[in-house]
Amino acid sequence: MSSAAFSIAFEGQPFDQGEIDIKDLAPALLALGDVVQAANRALNGDRADARLKVKATKEGSFEALLALDVSWVTDMLDVVAANPDRMTAAKDLVDLVFKAGGGAGAATIGVVQALKLIRGKKPEKIEEKSSGVSITVNNTTIQMKPKAFQLLQDQRTRENIEKFGNKTLGIQGLENVRIGADADGESLSISNSDVSALRIPEPSDDEAETNISHVTLWLRLVTPQFEGGYKWRFSDGGERRFTAEMEDTDFLNPVLAGDVTMSANDTLRCLIREEQEIRGGNLAKTVFVEKVLDHRRGDTQLRLV
Repeated sequence: MSSAAFSIAFEGQPFDQGEIDIKDLAPALLALGDVVQAANRALNGDRADARLKVKATKEGSFEALLALDVSWVTDMLDVVAANPDRMTAAKDLVDLVFKAGGGAGAATIGVVQALKLIRGKKPEKIEEKSSGVSITVNNTTIQMKPKAFQLLQDQRTRENIEKFGNKTLGIQGLENVRIGADADGESLSISNSDVSALRIPEPSDDEAETNISHVTLWLRLVTPQFEGGYKWRFSDGGERRFTAEMEDTDFLNPVLAGDVTMSANDTLRCLIREEQEIRGGNLAKTVFVEKVLDHRRGDTQLRLV
């Protein structure tokens, strides 16, 4: 079993005498327990059980001393001893979730601090390496350990962090909740202005997912287009006709120069690219002719024999 001790302080005028309503304290601590249990499950799976316990209190705001125990199941003890880097102990779990890290651009930070800095915005750049992960938001880069980044993307951990924020920061009169100290002796401060930052962002209809596929087909030319902005019309031998953008300039330039003539019913063997995009509830597909591999002219008159 591994253990770690850290504190949680509720700061604000109602707590200056070292007292807090049990109806406020209990939901906040239960939500915090759910956060560490979700993080433990994300990193250790069913191999370990995490329990959060209250140790004591301290006057001057209301401060609770907490103890986190991570207990390995019996048949995992040898695995823990042989592979310590694969298992996450209590002290590491606390840092991965709550490490303050001194702010952006400094040492690695935990999940909650990262959420405070990201504030629900989409990162401009993410670089993943074995040593750590760099996340750039608003031209500011933060550093996280790979396991902290894993927790940042874990649905259950994020849901419980959001619940902890709602339960705790909604306490009447609360100005800040301070969690610490981490391994560097720094404490993480969360204020009412951070509630929205801890929430899981709603999926944006503006964020599109694109699926790209390539295929080689014979296409029957229906209508060529030689002016910019217009698409060519083809048939693939079935009843359906479709349009496509011609990207093969090696084929198109001689046609535009008059060196190659084309007519309806010409057949082209083409490498085509299909881009299928889903945006919100809408589905769209665009076809591009990347390369014309062969060009066969269509019949210009009936064959009698």
